[in-house]
Amino acid sequence: MIKRLTPLLFALGSLPVLAQQTPKPDPTQAYSLLDGKTIVKTNPFSDIFGNLNLKIERIITDGLSAQFSVFSSPGNSNGEQIGAFHNVAPVISNTALYPYQPKYIAFSPQIRWYLNDGLGYGFYIHAYYHFQRNEFNDQVMRSTAMYGSALDDARLNYNGHSTMHAVGFGIGAQWLFGRRKNIVLDWYIAGIGRGFVRGDLYGSFIPPANRNNFEEAFRGSLPNDGRDAEISYNKEGHTVRITNIKYQTYVLDMGLSIGFRF
Repeated sequence: MIKRLTPLLFALGSLPVLAQQTPKPDPTQAYSLLDGKTIVKTNPFSDIFGNLNLKIERIITDGLSAQFSVFSSPGNSNGEQIGAFHNVAPVISNTALYPYQPKYIAFSPQIRWYLNDGLGYGFYIHAYYHFQRNEFNDQVMRSTAMYGSALDDARLNYNGHSTMHAVGFGIGAQWLFGRRKNIVLDWYIAGIGRGFVRGDLYGSFIPPANRNNFEEAFRGSLPNDGRDAEISYNKEGHTVRITNIKYQTYVLDMGLSIGFRF
């Protein structure tokens, strides 16, 4: 009888000691996706070319997050540029590899819906608002028109700026890597939106041979045929200012970002 009670008493006596020991962490909890709800990302291609491309995503609940993005470029390439108002849409021209980089700053809040109810991972769709302000330097606008049997050329060198408000939506996929699932790869597959642009420009021009056709020559080179644009110029001083340039543009975007979750 004594032999049977001894192990039982020893086991009961060790219970307080066991209760004081720190339980071992559950590995499934230690590396759970529930650990971090904030993700900071950047586009490595933009970083290489000296542009800011910063995104901060906050997970709200299962399958839903909010993201705020900031983009900027310190300035356009040196030398004569061809683009801006009359050739390239403002948002398309802010891609990292575009050679005629304008100076710009942009902000874009967005809402993401993850299709698998994932906490910051999986395929997603998103809706966004995009604000962007561009500054253009050393831009060139050329206009050629037929007057009689001869071509009449005109050239405008200008600086200017534009402001755009846009809304749109897109699709993408985001993956989490690493032992703690804190390395993030975000593939922005494709996005499309509609933007409303307003801007002004000023500069000097080489007039066409027929100076009376100056306004006609350059108004037709502006977006929307320069409708509603106000042109004021000094024919003798060869200077011009064009204000109230208004038009709509499509916003096309795609990209790849890497970051960390914490």
